[in-house]
Amino acid sequence: MILKTYARLWVPDLDATLPLLEAIVGRPADLRFSFETVELAAIGDFLVIAGPPEALAKHREATGPVVVSDLAELEATVVAGGAEIVGPVAQSATGSFLYARHPDGSLVEYVQWKPELVARIIG
Repeated sequence: MILKTYARLWVPDLDATLPLLEAIVGRPADLRFSFETVELAAIGDFLVIAGPPEALAKHREATGPVVVSDLAELEATVVAGGAEIVGPVAQSATGSFLYARHPDGSLVEYVQWKPELVARIIG
């Protein structure tokens, strides 16, 4: 069910951050896009999130993203395990996502990528 997970890296400036990460990972970012008032780039196992402090604060509580093969199946599994879906499934540049609050209080972002992203990034 889980295809990939990312560690979030919070930065003020995406362009200033990417060159070092690209050197460490050995390739350019797999994805780069905007969402609401932040910019994001996925590179290796990092999801770099850039923006002003107030915009970053809105997203800091969540862990993830956790990329899954089937968001509907994931939703059924976490709800059966006692999690609460804190918002309906929504769309983004990469596919569909939802946020689930697990019974322990943790908040996790789950994403189902568009098939072309799965093929290109995961294989």
